[in-house]
Amino acid sequence: MIKISENIALFDKTSYRIGGGARFYAEPCCEEEIIEAYKFAGENGLDVFVLGRGTNLLISDNGINGLVLNLSAKYTFVEWDNVFASVSGGYLLDGLALLAARKGLAGIEELSGIPGTIGGAVVMNAGAFETEIAGLLRSARVLRVPALTVETVLTADLALGYRTSALKGGRDVVLSAVFKFTQSDAETVLTAREKILSRRREKQPLDLPSCGSVFKRPQGNYAGTLIESCGLKGFSIGGATISEKHANFIVNTGKATAKDVMEVIKHIQNVVYKKTSILLEPEVIFMGF
Repeated sequence: MIKISENIALFDKTSYRIGGGARFYAEPCCEEEIIEAYKFAGENGLDVFVLGRGTNLLISDNGINGLVLNLSAKYTFVEWDNVFASVSGGYLLDGLALLAARKGLAGIEELSGIPGTIGGAVVMNAGAFETEIAGLLRSARVLRVPALTVETVLTADLALGYRTSALKGGRDVVLSAVFKFTQSDAETVLTAREKILSRRREKQPLDLPSCGSVFKRPQGNYAGTLIESCGLKGFSIGGATISEKHANFIVNTGKATAKDVMEVIKHIQNVVYKKTSILLEPEVIFMGF
């Protein structure tokens, strides 16, 4: 039986280290417990919020008045079959990239260092450099909500696009996903992985809490380039600051609130739109607002 706790802090469960608490909170370890949690929510009239690693996410200072399911705490498995891997929605994307590299399996190494979970990566069609989840994914096992039925969905039916999918913004949950890699050798893939991680360390402010890239890349341009061209690097409200290292990162310098981050986001959008006529679209997901 799943354990459901009350009034649990969430700030320490996000990469931003920001946000209020959850009225109800659970860490399911299997599909059955996930479904059990949804039944509890239904019986008590609660909305359900699925939490992975807490990256690419900004939680309201007021918290979540519902049930938060943390899939990355206990719902973690990988099952290998030659060049295929069946991976739980709560497993870390970077963890999968490391395992694949050690097995000499190529294709996912450019996603190394992305700190989210498999579930979030599928929903957002996570990508970096020349690689996207869409190119590796073969199918996803999805919990349909509110029916609470489980369905295997082929990649072609997920409508994967730039940082989006048919699942984004909906209530359905990615329980697991199947990926196909290319046979290579461990030394080659591990070397490629380390080069990607080194590039991330050089270009991204990994020493301070953030959600990663805040805005999607506008067509024909880059969000960070536009923000920097508007002279916004270093701009801050409260404890939320536009990184001097990468302008598409808003970092928590120590005491930022979700309100601070939201105000910086709005300021960026306003300034960039006035100067370039381009309205930047947030990539970060807002929860509890």
